[in-house]
Amino acid sequence: MQNKSNYYLKIGNKYLSLNNIELAIKNYLLALNEDSNNPLIYHNLGVSYLIKSEFISAIENFKKAIELGFKSDETLYYYLKALFDAEMYEECLKIDTTEKFFIDMNMIKLKAAMKLNKIKLAKQLLNTLKMSGFSSQEINLIEKIINSKNIH
Repeated sequence: MQNKSNYYLKIGNKYLSLNNIELAIKNYLLALNEDSNNPLIYHNLGVSYLIKSEFISAIENFKKAIELGFKSDETLYYYLKALFDAEMYEECLKIDTTEKFFIDMNMIKLKAAMKLNKIKLAKQLLNTLKMSGFSSQEINLIEKIINSKNIH
């Protein structure tokens, strides 16, 4: 029943905004019981689990939201972040970056490439970030590490 589902979704959102993650999750699960095809519920559950550092649950929910057609920039970014935090670095490299989160997503992918010792890919990602005008202490450090490996 969609009205009940929307009710629980709104209550969950309210609890999430108040940082009461447990009650947010409880209400999102109630919303799912009423409407298991609403991708926004899965997205919000993913966010809640990501906040709790329950990365596998976050990944499962973001994946379901995406499968149901909810491919917002935010969903893809959080999905990538959850994959990285779960140390699923190979999976990170398969996610397309979005324009809205271009720098943040490429930084995560750069770190994943470094974790996997994929230096050539890391160098490509580093150059992509630099070409877009991004600069930071972290990126300078990563560049020094890449250059110390002397791979062209």
